[in-house]
Amino acid sequence: MWNNYSNIYLYRKTLQLFLLIIRFQKDFVNIFIHEKYIGNSVFYIKRYEIMKGIIIPCPAKYENICLSNIQNIRDYGCSCLIEIWEAGVEISSSVRDELSKINNVQFKNVADYCDNPHFWKGFQIKVFALYYTQIEECIIIDADVTFFKNPEIIWKDENYIRTGTYFFRDLDKWQFTELSNFVSEQENKFSSLIFYLKRRMFIRKLIPIKTNIFPSEWNYIYEDETPNNVKEAYQESGVVFINKKIHKLSIEYIYQLNEYYPQTYQYVWGDKETFWIGCVMAGNEFYMNPSPSFLHENCLTHMYNGISFWKQK
Repeated sequence: MWNNYSNIYLYRKTLQLFLLIIRFQKDFVNIFIHEKYIGNSVFYIKRYEIMKGIIIPCPAKYENICLSNIQNIRDYGCSCLIEIWEAGVEISSSVRDELSKINNVQFKNVADYCDNPHFWKGFQIKVFALYYTQIEECIIIDADVTFFKNPEIIWKDENYIRTGTYFFRDLDKWQFTELSNFVSEQENKFSSLIFYLKRRMFIRKLIPIKTNIFPSEWNYIYEDETPNNVKEAYQESGVVFINKKIHKLSIEYIYQLNEYYPQTYQYVWGDKETFWIGCVMAGNEFYMNPSPSFLHENCLTHMYNGISFWKQK
């Protein structure tokens, strides 16, 4: 799949570099001019704040819950940089004004980094934001996610420190069951043998040889027998923790998978499986929360160390 895109990839990287130079120069100058008379210590504090932060792509339909959730995050004592990403103009002026009143919140727009922002509207905007953000240790959050405690606690988790990632599991109920040639993926992908075989071929092309970092829950991908009662879904990407310095190559693969989303999303649901797949393609270990998600009051809910951590509408 990837061999056909080398020329496109080189062109894109050149354009990205040009846009980033302009963008970074502007950001650097703004920080430097603002702080140069106060002293170098303040500049270094500013730099530290940029190193860790939160990314929230915000479509118009979730703008109010996004505002409420950011206010809650601040109430928990989280003061890190929050970038709110749009593809074009999505947030209303009234909500934008309220968000602007919250300390250390910045607005970012896909249109400032590419000439086709509409292409990135959808699941894929999360990975676009991850790729272009200046934040090095990122928490990527869907706009309809609500935390029960300060999300910064994961940055101190030994598994995050060791792997540079902290991912969350999807619901256990999503399984391939009683696969049949007579069921189309449009009818029910969980029982469609055709869909399963397409999924298996896709993953095997991306990762021809199963390594020890490939998740055991999907070992059946490398077996020739038709599986039954195995996990169709593995990762839920409503919240993703990832360290860009550790996972440079992983993010290149994650970006490519989502850049070619018209193909990728035929085999996986949106962006969510692309994070761990990108890590495996790069040969980088990742960490998955051992607790599966569950439904509580019609919300997808996730635990951390035995306590409710976040939920999603």
